[in-house]
Amino acid sequence: MSRARQPPLVTGISPKEGAAWTKVTIRGENLGTGPADLIGLSICGHNCLLTAEWMSASKIVCRVGPAKDDKGEIIVTTKSGGLGTSTVSFKLIRPERIGILDQSAVWVDELTFRTDRNKGISPLSLRPSNPLGIDIDKGKITPKDLELTFPGMSADFTSENFSATWYLIENHAGSSFDQLKIAASNLKKQATKKNEGSLAYVKGGLSTFFEAQDALSAIHQKLESDGTEKVEGSMTQRLENILNRASNTADTLFQEVLGRKDKADSTRNALNVLQRFKFLFNLPLNIERNIQKVLNPVFRC
Repeated sequence: MSRARQPPLVTGISPKEGAAWTKVTIRGENLGTGPADLIGLSICGHNCLLTAEWMSASKIVCRVGPAKDDKGEIIVTTKSGGLGTSTVSFKLIRPERIGILDQSAVWVDELTFRTDRNKGISPLSLRPSNPLGIDIDKGKITPKDLELTFPGMSADFTSENFSATWYLIENHAGSSFDQLKIAASNLKKQATKKNEGSLAYVKGGLSTFFEAQDALSAIHQKLESDGTEKVEGSMTQRLENILNRASNTADTLFQEVLGRKDKADSTRNALNVLQRFKFLFNLPLNIERNIQKVLNPVFRC
């Protein structure tokens, strides 16, 4: 008979506190036999499996999501060992947010406020700084020469115009062929981990989806049984109307504020242009002053 594996045990996490999307290293025992064996990872009650990278049976690297709890345990679940336990905890730090209408003694970077309500931060967009996993060896070719060689392209692997050749020349010009083979193998491993992690994340959320569907079905049946649905109309339709009215009211209230913000942005941009090209605007006056300094001694003589 095969010996049953012990459940996962988390004995350490570094750092022990941080804001949302902080990269942490989890250490412990029996943390799985491979990426496919890791089927669950939660920190402070938030599912972090999608960003998890299984390194070994004693080490996992992931990013902490925007959990509801400020402090909680790190729970690892594997196929071979089941639900694990933790002897340490992680503290989630929530940074103080300053709204666009709040008074502040410091300048607030308005780029942090997203204008698109439908977009959020995707964990998949938090890619590693060194995707190949080998030592970076900068070459002697200057960035200007690379721009001339690859017009319209970019070495940023998150860009739509990414050029793999440019990236390799810029960051791994001195790498050997064997190192590049190792880099290709690392990329394949990362792709496999992401695919397996995404699939497990979707599977883990199916139960929540079905529970929500059952709850909505029960509410719908209740409304049909007492006649509320037929008399007052569809509940979802009424909810949609309420949300639309709330959105229109919010737009009306903030339209004047947003208009003043646009004017302030235009004024700020104009001041930046004046400050940047201050020398050119003052050039005629400086030339005239220098001419006067030269001519005054001549006239006195």
